[in-house]
Amino acid sequence: MQNHPNHIIITSNKDSKNRSFSSLWQQLNAAFLGNSGTTWFLWTVLALVSLAMAWLIAQGGLKLGAILPIVVIGVPVLVASVFWLRFGVVVTLTASFFILGIKKFLPGEAPLGLLLDLLVFLMFFGLLVKISRDKDLKAFYSPISVIVFVWIMYNLLEVANPYAESRMAWFYTVRGLAGIVLLFYIVTYTFSDFKYIKQLSLVLIILALLAGLYGLAQEFMGFNRFEYAWIYAEEQRFKLIYQWGRFRKFSFLSDPTTFGILCSYMLIFSAVLLMGKNSRNFKIFLGFTCIVLFLGMIYSGTRTAYVMLPAGGIFYALLTLRKQILALMVLGILFLGFVIMIPTSNPNLYRFQSAFKPQKERSLNVRLDNQKMIQPFIQSHPMGGGAGSTGTWGKRFSPNSFLANFPPDSGYVRIAVELGWLGLFIYCSMFFIVLQTGIYNYIRCTQAEIKTYYEAFLTLIFVLTLANYPQEAVILVPNSLVYFISAAALIRLKDFNNQLSYA
Repeated sequence: MQNHPNHIIITSNKDSKNRSFSSLWQQLNAAFLGNSGTTWFLWTVLALVSLAMAWLIAQGGLKLGAILPIVVIGVPVLVASVFWLRFGVVVTLTASFFILGIKKFLPGEAPLGLLLDLLVFLMFFGLLVKISRDKDLKAFYSPISVIVFVWIMYNLLEVANPYAESRMAWFYTVRGLAGIVLLFYIVTYTFSDFKYIKQLSLVLIILALLAGLYGLAQEFMGFNRFEYAWIYAEEQRFKLIYQWGRFRKFSFLSDPTTFGILCSYMLIFSAVLLMGKNSRNFKIFLGFTCIVLFLGMIYSGTRTAYVMLPAGGIFYALLTLRKQILALMVLGILFLGFVIMIPTSNPNLYRFQSAFKPQKERSLNVRLDNQKMIQPFIQSHPMGGGAGSTGTWGKRFSPNSFLANFPPDSGYVRIAVELGWLGLFIYCSMFFIVLQTGIYNYIRCTQAEIKTYYEAFLTLIFVLTLANYPQEAVILVPNSLVYFISAAALIRLKDFNNQLSYA
C-alpha cells in the first residue's frame, strides 16, 4: 500500500489478476485471429458442434431444441461463476429476479429453484478453494458472520427434531435456506473493494427498475395469455390477485406481494442514494427509478409495502438526524395523513388507505386469531414442529398433519411454529445483530460516500425486518438474497473508510 497526501492507492493481487485476464484475452485473440491453422481448426470444431446440435434437434424435437441452448449457455456461465465469484454473484442475483417468473410459462414443476441452489453450492466450493489458497479469513470476523453460522447450524440440527412429521420437508426447506445463507459468505468475500459494492448496488437497482417497468406494462397494456392462464389456474390465486375489481400486478416476479415489497424497499434504497452526493446523471436515473418503483408499489396492491415506505423514512431521519431530512419527514407524514383521510372511489387509493386503517380489516383480525390459537403449541415445543411443516412443503409431505393447514402469514410466526421459540430467539437475534453491527459501524464511519451506502443498506434491512411480521418478506425470493447481500455490505463497508480513490 502506498500513501499519497490526497488519496490512497491500493495495490494487491488485482494487478496480477488483470495480467492473467490480459494473457487469457490474448490467447483467445490468437486462437481466433492468429495463424490460419488454428483458426481453421476452431471453425471446423464449431461447424461440427453446430451440425451435431441440428441433428439432435431433428431427432428430439422442439423440447430438446429448447434445452440445448440452455446447456450450451448455462454450462460456461456455471463454470465462470465458480472460478469468478463476482460474476457468479451477479448471475445468482439476476436469476433470483427472473427464475420464479419463468416458471409461470413452463409446464409442470420445473426444478429451476434447484438449479439456483446448485449454482450457489458450487460457488461456495469455489470460495473454499480460494480461502484455502489465500488463507485470509479477516472478512468473516464479524458478529453478523457468527450469528449467521449459528442460524445455519440450528437449522441443520432440526433434522433430529422428534416432533417433525417429515424429514423430506426438512431437506427441501434447509436446501433453499442453506443456499441463500451460503451466498452471504460468498458476497462477504467478494466485497473486497468499495467499487464492487457500488457496482452490485447498481445491478440491484437496474433489476428492480426492470421489474417496475414490466409491472407498469402489465398495468397499462395488460397481461399476456400465459399470465392470464397462470392467474386462472387456481381459484385461491385468482382471489389473491383480483381484488376490488382490478388485477394486482406482479411483474416477472412470483406474486404481487413479492413485487410490492421489492418496489418499496428498493424505492427507499434508491431515494437514500439520491439524497447523497452523486453525479447529476446518476441522480436523474435514481429519480426516474423512484417514480417507476412508487407506481409499481401502488399497482401491486401490497399493503405491507405501503407501510414500509413511511417507516423507512422515519428510520432514515432518525439515523441521520439531519434537519433537512427531519423536516421532509414531517411534511411527508402530514401529506400521508391527508391522503389517508380524503374520501375516494379509486381502488388503488382505497387499498393504500386501508393499509393505515388496520382496525377495519378482517384479514388482520383473522391473523391475530390464528396467532393466538397457535401460541400454546409454540410454548410447548421449543424446537417447533419441524422445518417445512407448514405451507407448501407441509401440504406436500405431511398433508394430514395439524400444521400443514396452518397459515403462518408472517415470517416470524412461521419460524416460531416450525423451529420453535428457541429458533425464533436465534432468528430475532440475527436480525438484531445485523442492525446493531451496521449502526455501530455507521456511527464510526467518517467518509461521506460510504456513510450514504451505510444509510441505504441499513434502511433497506430495517424495512425488510419490519415487513417480515405481516408477511414472510425475508423468506421470499429475491428479497432473501437482497437481505443477506445487504448484511454483507454492512460488514465490509467499514474497511474502506477514508479511502477516496482506488487504483
